[in-house]
Amino acid sequence: MSQEPLGQACPKCGARFLGGRLYWATGKPGKPEDLAGLVCQPHGDSTCINPKKDQPGGDTWKKRLDFLNAITSELDLPRTD
Repeated sequence: MSQEPLGQACPKCGARFLGGRLYWATGKPGKPEDLAGLVCQPHGDSTCINPKKDQPGGDTWKKRLDFLNAITSELDLPRTD
């Protein structure tokens, strides 16, 4: 019985690209733009295999913090920053 190849894994973060689709190191599917904004741009280096690593867009930690602050403000909770 043959197994499907696991695709190329990023030596920095462990994400894989299989059939042109990104899978996080956890195995969950994702978007290369989000991987770039959350991992590649703040922590990547020349070994990063994400083709979107230098492109803007996708999710970022700042976007997530802004979202949390908007929710806490709406619920009248203390801010997270």
